[in-house]
Amino acid sequence: MYKICKIEESCKRQREIEDVLLNLMLEKHYDDISVSEICEKANMPRKSFYRYFDGKEGVKQALLYHTLVDFNSFHLEKHGLNYKLYEEFETLFSFWKSKTDLLEAFDKSGLLGLIVESTTTYAMNGFDDIKKYMGNSDLNEKIMVYQFLICGLMTMMINWYRSGFAESVPNIARTATKIITKPLFENLSRTE
Repeated sequence: MYKICKIEESCKRQREIEDVLLNLMLEKHYDDISVSEICEKANMPRKSFYRYFDGKEGVKQALLYHTLVDFNSFHLEKHGLNYKLYEEFETLFSFWKSKTDLLEAFDKSGLLGLIVESTTTYAMNGFDDIKKYMGNSDLNEKIMVYQFLICGLMTMMINWYRSGFAESVPNIARTATKIITKPLFENLSRTE
């Protein structure tokens, strides 16, 4: 677990510790990193570390959470509350391409699935706010469709990352838009 900081200086220090973990994960597997090593690289005593986090797992959770909060800010800066589906996907893929270090660090430790899981959970928390405007008809089905969409997009993003971002952001966004707007089996059976 990690503690929610309310003072700007504490928030900044917490993010610095997250960055230390990220940089260490670029060098070695997550399981081989200790709290002592994080403290040493962050130039802080262990006692100070525990003001922000219960342990190394808390740093990893905070890093993922703050990345997703950063996505919300990134998205709002680009589009505000008005956007089209293609623009949404372009923003999503642009954001994750800018997070190549995070993807690489989590990939080296076999933790990319955690990014998919965290993103889906985070998005579903936001979906709870949206549900009240949808009505109750087929709500469970809508929830499953939303989860399927988020997991599919994140899996697509991971495959795109692993390909070395072989497609441009506009191309991958167009592909995602096509997948979402056409029936799935039509996408599989037709070639253009």
